[in-house]
Amino acid sequence: MSTEKLPVNIKYKSDQDSTKMVPIKQEKQNFIDNLVTGFYNLFGIETLNDQKLQLALKRGRKDFRRTRLIKPNLAKAKLDGINFTGVNLNKVNLSEASLMNAQLHKTKMLGANLDSANLKGANLSRANLKDAQLSWADLRNTNLSNTLLYNANLTGADLDRSSIMSAKRLFTKFDHARLPSGVSLVRYFWFFIKLSA
Repeated sequence: MSTEKLPVNIKYKSDQDSTKMVPIKQEKQNFIDNLVTGFYNLFGIETLNDQKLQLALKRGRKDFRRTRLIKPNLAKAKLDGINFTGVNLNKVNLSEASLMNAQLHKTKMLGANLDSANLKGANLSRANLKDAQLSWADLRNTNLSNTLLYNANLTGADLDRSSIMSAKRLFTKFDHARLPSGVSLVRYFWFFIKLSA
């Protein structure tokens, strides 16, 4: 007969076929996740984990407004024309993703990785890109009206024909970035001067 002590934090559940051991901490976390998801559902906000998101993308879905995404993996994803208006993409990896003509109005992307992403023609108006990584991103012809770019890294980004002049860009890094025609960066003061054409 074994005299081993059973772990205190494990609750035993049994069903007809087998006995399952589920840590109480995990069970509580699942309960909280389900409670939060139910709360969002009350307000018509759909919740998608990465697996469900990938399935929706595979089926051709483009509109993700009023959607809550849980740990999405969107690196190198083909998301041209997608609508993520108002979606929380904080700290999401979108490196090398294609987001041409995407609707990202009021999207939260704090600390997101958009290195080498193709955002040509995207609408990023009023989006929050604070602390985002946009090195070598293609932002040509992008709407950046009232976009928060505080402390963002746009090293080497192509901003030709973008509305960077109307973005909020305190402490933003523009090293080697291609700026719109007639715009010059004054490095000592970190602001732009629009040159008359």
